Amino acid sequence: MKITRQFVRYVIVAALATASDWAVFTALLALFGVPIAAQGTSRIIGGLVSFTVNKYWSFQSPDADRVLLEARRFVTLFAISYLVSLSLFSSLTLFGLSPYWAKLVADTVCFFFNFVMMRAWVYRRTVLGASTSYASEPKGRLAGLGS
Repeated sequence: MKITRQFVRYVIVAALATASDWAVFTALLALFGVPIAAQGTSRIIGGLVSFTVNKYWSFQSPDADRVLLEARRFVTLFAISYLVSLSLFSSLTLFGLSPYWAKLVADTVCFFFNFVMMRAWVYRRTVLGASTSYASEPKGRLAGLGS
């Protein structure tokens, strides 16, 4: 898939994940009035939307046997991105940038960083640097050895 088309899909998924995050946050906050629980739950829901829709639509990685591997990679990327965001935000505000501009810069950097990392690592389709399609990959350790 062309990178431009993949990026457009990624942007659409990011908007969908953000909308689901905010919808859940708003509903839980209105129902229970506990901001931390609402934020924690809504971020998980937004992450699940992002992982699932990006997996099947943006990066077209439908293999069920890769779900756990990709989920682990996604969670790792989420944690790294979170740390990058906080570090960049803290540094920018420490040097006098307004918190709103610092958040915009940090979020934008993480947005592009996450796209690159999802494409290159989370949903990677390469084996030792060679591009492969899922249909041509052998199934199991002995698949290429013959009978």
